[in-house]
Amino acid sequence: MRLLPPVPPTAEQLPLLAENQPGVMIIRGAAGSGKTTTALMRLSQLCANRLQRHTRLQIQRPVRVLVLTFNRTLEGYVRALAEEQVDASSNLELTVTTFAKWALSLLPAGYPLEGKHAESLLRGLCGGFGGDSGFVLDEVQYLLSRFPPSEVRSYITTRRDGRGASPRMDETARRRLLDTVVTPYQEAKARAGIADWNDQAIAAASASPEEKWDIIVVDETQDFSANELRAMLAHADADASVTFIIDAAQQIYKKGFTWKEVGVDGQQTRTLKVNYRNTKEIAAFARPIVDGLTVGADGLLPDLNAAARCGPKPVVLVGKYSKQLDWALAHVVGTADLATESVAFLVFRRGRWSDTLIEGLDAAGVAWVPLTGKSEWPGGDEAVALCTLHSAKGLEFDHVVILGVNAELTPHGVEDDDTELDRYRRLLAMGIGRARKTVTLGYKPREESRLISYLDPTTFQAVRV
Repeated sequence: MRLLPPVPPTAEQLPLLAENQPGVMIIRGAAGSGKTTTALMRLSQLCANRLQRHTRLQIQRPVRVLVLTFNRTLEGYVRALAEEQVDASSNLELTVTTFAKWALSLLPAGYPLEGKHAESLLRGLCGGFGGDSGFVLDEVQYLLSRFPPSEVRSYITTRRDGRGASPRMDETARRRLLDTVVTPYQEAKARAGIADWNDQAIAAASASPEEKWDIIVVDETQDFSANELRAMLAHADADASVTFIIDAAQQIYKKGFTWKEVGVDGQQTRTLKVNYRNTKEIAAFARPIVDGLTVGADGLLPDLNAAARCGPKPVVLVGKYSKQLDWALAHVVGTADLATESVAFLVFRRGRWSDTLIEGLDAAGVAWVPLTGKSEWPGGDEAVALCTLHSAKGLEFDHVVILGVNAELTPHGVEDDDTELDRYRRLLAMGIGRARKTVTLGYKPREESRLISYLDPTTFQAVRV
């Protein structure tokens, strides 16, 4: 699967490459604005400057560089790109990994991380709270990942963003949540001798490594928790250069933080506005899906005026899944120049739908590669990929195909500000934003997801199959 070709820095990116002083820089921008590319260019420049500094000051140890991603698929992609940008040597130690793997590496062997067991304990307690147990579970996971253990009760009065417009948890309910769910959950974990993912982040923050990092780059920062960010910053050298790449409009995990509460104050913030990836038509197609969502200061919604190129309108296929796939194989895979272009089939989750897709690709004789969960980027000549939408974050392809956008794959509540619905809206818009040239969606009539109702008919071509 081909990587992004090397590109020269743009007028918008050049100033960021010249800023090499220690401290924190936040780079924010909408999908397609070149955030990851900019971060890797900046990484190369920072490494060169640090190596010169070590030589000038006769510092004997190597420059230590840490690049963190949220998931394994992006880890493999970013590692391959970073290794093209930076030549690791005896004078430079480059580590590209996920936060989870990095955090675990800081802890003693046998650390009792039991995420599934812990979640099972928590689900049982949430079920006894009353109301929507899924909502309660999300709320507990949110508050535990946002506040340090000593400040958990700050949750009672702290403003809660990201739950939609309706207030859901007043102070009385929050106190009861802490007393009847959170405290018993912590006690249950202690009795069982297990830790959850948040415990791992907290433990990693207090771990004492032999050496800290000179350069840290964090991609897709919006999907990390406050406690995870605190752990990263705890392991930065006193004069480290730390770069956070963020677009809150693409946040698809239920986490939240403010820069001040994680210890980042007085940082430099730079915004990338020009959309280099998408065509105007793709940006216009994605925009209505997320219109009205709260994205905060660190988020930018798709903007067709920020895109420079034009192309064909996205296609929305209406019909049975098998017919959607036949059309995509004939009109996307069949017409793409697979010697120079890439095609990605993105799915909401693995299972029956992806199995059907695999059978169809194989039956058509299409050479394809799976990307989900792969920590090493596939280096073959295949031009067609299969990937979940979650794992596609940070990647890009010439052609994106998302079939079977049906209700059973996007379960959510009925309210307009339901958090699951909002999450699926962000997820679909993010997937569309992976495309450079064309987008194809598909759904079955009378079984379509509510997401289809957010599409603007003037932005796409409907095709009945």
